[in-house]
Amino acid sequence: MKLAKFKPFLIGVGILFSAVAIIVVLQSIKPKPEEEESTKPPLVVRTVDVTDIEQVVYSSFQGEVRAKTDIELVTEVNGKVKSVSNKFIEGGQFEPGEVLLEIDDADYQVALKSAEAAVASAQVDVDIELATAATNAREWEDLQGKPLDQANPLRLNKPQIDRAKARLDAAKAELAAARLNYERTKISAPFSGRIMTKSAELGQFLSRGASIGRVFATDAMEIRIPMTDVQIEELGLKVGYSSDKSGDAGHPAKVSAVFGTERHEWPGYLKSIDASVDNDTRLLFATIVVENPFALNQEQDVPLVPGLFVDVELASPTKLAGLQIPRTALRNGNQVYVYQNDELATRTVKVVYTSEEFVIVANHGLSDLSPGDRVITSSVPGAHTGMAVKLPESDVAPIAEPALESADDDEEKVVSPDASDAATSAAADAQS
Repeated sequence: MKLAKFKPFLIGVGILFSAVAIIVVLQSIKPKPEEEESTKPPLVVRTVDVTDIEQVVYSSFQGEVRAKTDIELVTEVNGKVKSVSNKFIEGGQFEPGEVLLEIDDADYQVALKSAEAAVASAQVDVDIELATAATNAREWEDLQGKPLDQANPLRLNKPQIDRAKARLDAAKAELAAARLNYERTKISAPFSGRIMTKSAELGQFLSRGASIGRVFATDAMEIRIPMTDVQIEELGLKVGYSSDKSGDAGHPAKVSAVFGTERHEWPGYLKSIDASVDNDTRLLFATIVVENPFALNQEQDVPLVPGLFVDVELASPTKLAGLQIPRTALRNGNQVYVYQNDELATRTVKVVYTSEEFVIVANHGLSDLSPGDRVITSSVPGAHTGMAVKLPESDVAPIAEPALESADDDEEKVVSPDASDAATSAAADAQS
């Protein structure tokens, strides 16, 4: 009875063990797949040879043109505007000392005549006192028979002479003031320039110190350009730089702007670099000067006017020596990947100049590069030292040196690897 009771349980256990045994047997007789070793093929990379160069480098800036001399014309006397020059209009051109506006001078002519009369009267008083002194001196010698140095100064009329001369000097001073006020009725500027704004008209009464307009000189224009400390160092300049030279003798700069449909250029020079950092922008500002901006000729038919936004190209004062590599070869700011014996090597460099196309790094032991090294310019995912790499079947030619000796040649750029090499590398990447 007891055995019959546990019979279903025993049958189930038997079936379970039988299934496990069958699975174990099947796993043991299952054919094993052949193991194949998978090796990742080397990454195809593009390279460029490192070149040793020594050349002038350029940096570009932007700034707004302003007049080197820009003043506000104000009246120095009171009166009604009597006449206005035809040139006294916005944009009008004038010469040094040319009268732009004249104030009614009737009152000042009266004051001038009165001052002239006062001088003449004071001069007569001096002459009378001198004549009286001469008479008194002669009488002293004739009546007293004593030398003049023993006479009382009042007896010789000396204090009266001094008083008359003092009154004459005061009258002359008043005459000079009257003449000066009379001359101030004619308002002019001491330089050649142009009218920027005007705020006075014919018949208007002006008080002393009233503004009649704003003018600027046309002998020179200035452009203030912001510079970073890195740019100053790259160009070989110094903070607080100042030059007394001008024109071609100074540090050259090229100023250009698009006016209308064409780009125009004006030659300039670096005048100075500020000796303090701007508190708001934390930048240093330099001053570029362009002389004779309104001198038009066959090469330049557009004047450089205030308010124009321009581009400034500044050259280094000396040739910069270093190693040139494409900008695409620079990694993490100061590293490059180098192809060496079918492996990737990482090198640390010190950048001394950067442009949109290329980078110049220091040599002479300051960088871990040497002329002839092959830097990698293509993208390298997961790059690490010792990584297997290879070159395309058609090797890449070295980078061409840009001809930057002339600031006028804006078209010369660094030659990048050609399209055929790029296609070859892309195909190799696809295959891998």
